[in-house]
Amino acid sequence: MAGGPVLEFETPERVAVALELAGVGARAYAWLLDALFIFLAWVTALLLYSISGDLVREVQALSIAGQVLAALSVLLAGWGWDVAWEALWGGRTPGKRLASIRVVRSDGGPVGLTEALVRNALRAVELPLAYAPAILAVALSARRQRLGDLVAGTLVVRQARFDLSRYDLPATALARFPQLRGRAAAALSAEGFERLADFLRRRPALEPGARARVAVRLAAALAARASVAPPAAGEAEGFLEALAAAHAEGR
Repeated sequence: MAGGPVLEFETPERVAVALELAGVGARAYAWLLDALFIFLAWVTALLLYSISGDLVREVQALSIAGQVLAALSVLLAGWGWDVAWEALWGGRTPGKRLASIRVVRSDGGPVGLTEALVRNALRAVELPLAYAPAILAVALSARRQRLGDLVAGTLVVRQARFDLSRYDLPATALARFPQLRGRAAAALSAEGFERLADFLRRRPALEPGARARVAVRLAAALAARASVAPPAAGEAEGFLEALAAAHAEGR
């Protein structure tokens, strides 16, 4: 599933960014996986409930309006699955993670609750038509965006995988700062990671005093973004190594 079109642009900070766009195949695969997970969650919930009650009889005992509301609640739970995971897990549902894709803003930044709500709300237009408009839009548009992506200003891109061996990071770097697990995405974008990793690779060639000052300033700024306490001056480089490792692990 590799080899899709690549979107290249420059951020306001004049950083060149290249994003490989996900196509119909990868997105359909992720959707099927998420549908399976949702189905299994529903079945599990029904089995657990059946231990203490008869859900079918209780639903049948409801009025027509009550049965409609119950059906809508089930549908909304499935819709909320995508919204919640995308907003809280870096643009990834479990299916998207397994398919190695994620949702990002059109500028490459992480999506928030607003983008997740808007892009998934438009499924109400696509679902009654068996997602035919979405499939055609993704297949034919230059940025592979379905209607929800166009309105929300989002893209679905392939998940970048980082090889840390070229930066000579210690395998135990993250063990020294376990609090960074799950927080690296808030501190580092993909391009931010590349800049950090470039510093870690080039640091042996820097003058020791300048290297220490840069490491301390960078660690303090990134710690604030990750909402963790900044490291001591002597641990700044180790903190940066751990942050890079946590970011790569999360992606």
